[in-house]
Amino acid sequence: MNTRIFKIVLVVVLTITFSCNKNEAKLPDFKFADQPKAVDCKTGYDDVLNEALYAFENDIVNKYDPKSKNKLRAYRAYISNVISNRTNLEQTITAHSKAIYDVLKTKPELWDGNQLNYNSPLVSCISENLKDTSLKQTLNALISTNSMSSELFSAPLMSNTSYSRDTYLATFIALDLYYSKFNSVDFTTVDLTANEPKEQPIDFNKKPAQTPVLQPQQPQQEIDHTGHNHD
Repeated sequence: MNTRIFKIVLVVVLTITFSCNKNEAKLPDFKFADQPKAVDCKTGYDDVLNEALYAFENDIVNKYDPKSKNKLRAYRAYISNVISNRTNLEQTITAHSKAIYDVLKTKPELWDGNQLNYNSPLVSCISENLKDTSLKQTLNALISTNSMSSELFSAPLMSNTSYSRDTYLATFIALDLYYSKFNSVDFTTVDLTANEPKEQPIDFNKKPAQTPVLQPQQPQQEIDHTGHNHD
């Protein structure tokens, strides 16, 4: 009898384990594993969050400042477009950020419907570690009054640049203002390869700038005054 019960329990455990593993997506490639750790929130997928941040920054820099690669300028442009509802994600998302999103969306505690779950342990961890006191108070106030939305929180970000120094804040921006918006994108109509960074083409017809050739100075000849009368 005990053997039979053991077999039944074993089958149930194996079935649940197989089902969980089947639903849990894995990120096939970590392109930014050499970058500094973004957050330490003990989620079990902090490495994916790290990848999510740097992929987001790579995407917006490629979209908004591909020549100068100015991250701060790219952030400002993207946040401004979030406020005005002009992000045009179909022309920003790359295959790598889509793969990251596919992993993140399998984390049920991370989402509340189609938006970020502001009451999740991850958001609590991020909030506790924010460096800017004013932004921390604003975020906590919006969450505690159930008024939080990505559009509302974007406004104070326009006059604040601490995300360039605070990876916790930057990770929150990536999740709330970027990846959560993927839920409204019809990926069957998006060509992700078109958004990959373009290498600057080499113009083989362009002639290199000519460096002027300096002619060697001729030594001045001394005048022989011998035999001349200077009186």
